[in-house]
Amino acid sequence: MIFVTTLDCIPGKVDDLRRIVAGSDIPDDIKIREFLALFGKPDYLLTFEAPNEERAMSFILKFASVAVPKTSVGVPVERA
Repeated sequence: MIFVTTLDCIPGKVDDLRRIVAGSDIPDDIKIREFLALFGKPDYLLTFEAPNEERAMSFILKFASVAVPKTSVGVPVERA
């Protein structure tokens, strides 16, 4: 499954956010597809693959101390 998360970074936590995304503690069943900085709000966009919603939620909770995440399931247009 593909997930799309926007992240509004908590002031002063940008370096911590980047460390989480680049860190080696990302579970083997999570694949980060893109991590993009955005102009304006939200601050970042993260697309990733996870086997199910439960695994996606546990991954996104890693960001709760450094950003406000909002996540949606992404469906390829060809399949929508």
